[in-house]
Amino acid sequence: MREEMRAEKREKRQRKSVIYYYIAIVITAFFGTGLSLYLKGGVPFVKEGAPIFMKIAGIVVVLLLTILLYCKAQKRKWKIVGVISIVLLAAVFSWFASGISKEAALKPHTLDTPETEFSRYDIQDGHFTVKEPNPNIIKEINEDVLKNVVIHFSKPIEQNIAIKVMYTNRKDEDFSKEKKVNFKAQKGATQAVVPVEQRDVSRVKIVIGKKIGAQFDFGSIELNGNYQERLKEKERDFLVYYSMFIALPCCFFLFASLKGRQKLESNIIIKILAFPFALCVPLGIFLALLVKYLVEWVKVTCGDVAFSTILLQLTSPIKGTDSGIIHSIIQTAVLPPVILTVMVVLCYIFFKRELYTLKIFSQKKIPRWSKIIIELCVAVILLHTIHVQGSEIGMWEYLRNSREVSIFYEDYYVDPDNTTVTFPDKKNNLIYIFMESMESSYTDKAEGGTMDVNYIPNLTKLAKENVQFSDKADKKMGGPVCLEGTAYTAGGLVAQTSAINLKVKNAGTVSDTFLPNLTALGDYLDKEGYQQVFLCGSDGDFAGRDAYFKTHKNYKIEDYNAAIKEGDIPKDYKVYWGHEDKILYERAKKQLKKLSSENKPFNLTMLTVDTHFPTGFLCSLCDNKYNTTYGNAVACADKQVYDFINWIKQQDFYENTTIVIVGDHTSMVDTGSQFWKPLSGNYIRTVYNTIINPQCAYKEAATQNRRFTTMDMFPTTMAALGAKIDGERLGLGTNLFSGKETLREKMGGNYINKELKKNDKKYNKFY
Repeated sequence: MREEMRAEKREKRQRKSVIYYYIAIVITAFFGTGLSLYLKGGVPFVKEGAPIFMKIAGIVVVLLLTILLYCKAQKRKWKIVGVISIVLLAAVFSWFASGISKEAALKPHTLDTPETEFSRYDIQDGHFTVKEPNPNIIKEINEDVLKNVVIHFSKPIEQNIAIKVMYTNRKDEDFSKEKKVNFKAQKGATQAVVPVEQRDVSRVKIVIGKKIGAQFDFGSIELNGNYQERLKEKERDFLVYYSMFIALPCCFFLFASLKGRQKLESNIIIKILAFPFALCVPLGIFLALLVKYLVEWVKVTCGDVAFSTILLQLTSPIKGTDSGIIHSIIQTAVLPPVILTVMVVLCYIFFKRELYTLKIFSQKKIPRWSKIIIELCVAVILLHTIHVQGSEIGMWEYLRNSREVSIFYEDYYVDPDNTTVTFPDKKNNLIYIFMESMESSYTDKAEGGTMDVNYIPNLTKLAKENVQFSDKADKKMGGPVCLEGTAYTAGGLVAQTSAINLKVKNAGTVSDTFLPNLTALGDYLDKEGYQQVFLCGSDGDFAGRDAYFKTHKNYKIEDYNAAIKEGDIPKDYKVYWGHEDKILYERAKKQLKKLSSENKPFNLTMLTVDTHFPTGFLCSLCDNKYNTTYGNAVACADKQVYDFINWIKQQDFYENTTIVIVGDHTSMVDTGSQFWKPLSGNYIRTVYNTIINPQCAYKEAATQNRRFTTMDMFPTTMAALGAKIDGERLGLGTNLFSGKETLREKMGGNYINKELKKNDKKYNKFY
């Protein structure tokens, strides 16, 4: 009797311990997931958290039902009922996890349209010309989410056609405040898919055609036109999730019911393969999560950047990097994988103990053969994650391109050492101001930008009063584009001072030489007797900038460390990347006074930093005028540089000084952010540029409607100093003052980009 009571108590304790383990699994899973979502900046229990928690709940419920079925169902009919329940529950959870139910609410509305009718046209010499090809279709709708708009043409269109999609939400019915997406349908197309993604859309207006002479017909318009493709994707997701939910009970029964386990456990090969389980599985899970979160951080923080840029930054020294960026990476991309890995390991331990308590396993350790299966699953997950995330950031395309050989530099690179360049006897000083991430795009639409307001009115004024090279007409703001390997600071500096792109082998240099076999702007100016200073408010070591300027040539590096050494800032002073731009401009004034007092021409090259991604930096001079931190940082940078230029104009050396103000590259701030909300789909973002006091003759036409790159700034700056360049080309750049055709105008940016990504033997000789 006493033994029976003891056995009953043991059984009760076992049942309780099983419940405790299960509760521990649930709490660990939900807490770990919620904390990781919170750290990476999601909205855990509303947007991002709900789908994840539903999947966790599905796993927990299916596992619980499986264990109960194995332990309690004795009769055959209950086993059948249990299996059917698992199958149905797996289907339900897979259905909701895949998002098919939400996608079903996004069925397209098709709007049939008659053949185009035009209000004005002419027939001259038998030729039909449309003067106002502007059919407006307005559709009242009620959509939770509007994805795409597809225009179906009744026949292939005979020329490129401009399409504008405008939409309003339920809060604002006024089309004067509508969101716009501009699109261009290509000649010969039978449909145009206009990418739109907006919630709570109440009305859509489609404007087709603008240019005089457009001739086209269209048959119908679909709202949410890519519904079928999205639905197929969701159906594939459903199959993946369903397979996962069904695999869980199958694996459990396999683990619990496999015969001959003892013999299998003693096999020497099984022992060897199972040995690294405790290291390989947690490490594999962590690496898979780390890869995913790092890629997500790059996409969210930096936007759509090339893999070569990512690789260059990874191979560069992190010394001098803004602590805010490092903190952001740790918080949003490193800590969540650590927490999730710990969560998975704890859940595994609790689950293993639970199976031992239920006597499904005779030992506290999970069988070796099951460890091998888990190792294989984790290896597959890791490889799949690397493959998918590598595709997301263009890694595989980069590797394919790097294996291809190009002779682009051999064909088009003009070696400065073999080019006759003649400087005037009276040499102008040079002040070259690299403004971090400064774009012409920051102006409003009326000035040629993409914003609703002009964030850079002072820079706009300077551009209009002096020389700006623009890709637009009518003196609207524009500029060059950044090609492969030039869309970040180190690449931008190299591109604009030597007219080449920067490849991986050049990044992260810690030696005293950087591209030693290259001739750059600094090399020319050094030969002409210029004193040269590179001034920045961050650590000059970052990305090998000091090594580059010392190599090309003999620049004095006045960086953050020099500011401390010279007493410009206290020893313990550090904000953002080092010190803010308001201190940089004061240091620049100090340097200019010193340089101008000596009887030599000078080159002061300086780099600002307050507009660096992701949000910029606001100093005490900045106003809180706009609704984004980055917008306020850009406006503040605009004011500070304008005040600095006005100070220079009051100095004695101004008349003999050429000033170049240019962005180092286009901004890396994610275009999905609030700041970029006014950005339209087909707008080409360009780098800001202005040249004050150029010492060369030029025609006004040479400054407008130009298609050029930041590499063209090298020979253009030389010409601005009065230098005569035989052939008007240096490196891959063209002197824009000459009006001569640039490489981008000659062959297009896409082709050049494709070639710059490849392995080039002539380029390799630079180092």
